[in-house]
Amino acid sequence: MICKVEKTIERYRMLENVASVAVGVSGGADSMCLLHILSKLKVRYGILLKAVHVNHHIRGEEAERDANAVRDFCEKLGVELLLFSRDIPALAAERGVSLEECGRQERYRCFAEAGCDAVAVAHNLCDQAETALFHLIRGTGSRGLCAMAPVREPHVIRPLIDCSREEIEDYCRREAIAFVTDSTNLSDNYTRNYIRHRILPAFSRVNPAYLEHIGRLTDTLRLENDFLDECARQILVARGEGYSRRELTDAHAALRRRAVAMILREKMQKSPEYRHIELVCAALEAGKGKIELGRDLYISVNSDIISFHSAGIGQDRWSVTASDGLFETPVGRYRLCPGDGKDALDADRLFGELTMSSRRPGDRLTSRNRGNTKTLKKLFNEMKIPPDQRNRIAVLRDAQGHVVWVEGAGADAAYAAEKGSQNTVVIKKEG
Repeated sequence: MICKVEKTIERYRMLENVASVAVGVSGGADSMCLLHILSKLKVRYGILLKAVHVNHHIRGEEAERDANAVRDFCEKLGVELLLFSRDIPALAAERGVSLEECGRQERYRCFAEAGCDAVAVAHNLCDQAETALFHLIRGTGSRGLCAMAPVREPHVIRPLIDCSREEIEDYCRREAIAFVTDSTNLSDNYTRNYIRHRILPAFSRVNPAYLEHIGRLTDTLRLENDFLDECARQILVARGEGYSRRELTDAHAALRRRAVAMILREKMQKSPEYRHIELVCAALEAGKGKIELGRDLYISVNSDIISFHSAGIGQDRWSVTASDGLFETPVGRYRLCPGDGKDALDADRLFGELTMSSRRPGDRLTSRNRGNTKTLKKLFNEMKIPPDQRNRIAVLRDAQGHVVWVEGAGADAAYAAEKGSQNTVVIKKEG
């Protein structure tokens, strides 16, 4: 096991020019194993270790148990421990994000406070497979199937990324490492847990070596993506305030789509939706067009240039992010707060930063009762909302721009709270 981790560290040059490493330690088998192995390798690599543990204030006494287990283990290994306490439920409500996203944000803030050259986290090969499938199910391209990089900037390393959970637990048994189990990991209410408990075991019955194959796939796709990104950059030829349309249309369709996705990712500051890429590519082919991409971003295409700007169509459209759980919009103040009811949302299904905005072209809502999907245009027609009032209807979106909730119509089925939902929130209009 240690030799396998060493090979991963060497292969990805994880500890080059690194003098100190902050190790995220939750108390579970993965992180305890990681800390134990790095403590054995610290002399070889000449590194100082600091363990970082964050109490999220979600599981009460169980969280205190985890902190004590980590403290005892660090004392045994002679590793400095930095303990942090963060009220994740309160912070998540203030920011309008899920508990999972808020917890991740705060953990990395705590890692930064450790002041080390690198941060080591305990993601393993099973986590890699879960992430790839999670992205596949939710909708992704080859970039999403790359899952988690062994090294991510700023310097985050994953030394266990080539090890399976079974190997990790076997190592803990051999080395008599006591670890704790997070009770939330046992519930299938979370999508990742469902993948772990129900889907991956089915893969194992088809091919016991599926983990290694998925690991090779993510490695291969990561290399190919890096190469294709370089090729795509070469066809992005600047022309005035935009890019040459001819260079893009003359290129292979795969490179053209990738180049468009790169532009949109930069302009929109997030991964673009498939429909946005398709709209831009269609305009490139036609040699003309003016398209709204959301967040006051527009694209114009003529026979020579594709350009992006924030003026033109949709002057009355708007988009805002939450501040302390409050959306201050041109049409009113909306607050995201704990609560239940027929329009409640499952907070654990909300990923990344939420935004409140007016409608956008192509927006759709899936009814939680009937399961049918309608465009907001058709929905507003049925609700008898005059066309000149439709941009005054608030639409809540997740970090990917997906419609989560529509004022007057309720929650989308993909985000609506269900009987087993543990963390529910509602949207209230103030004033």
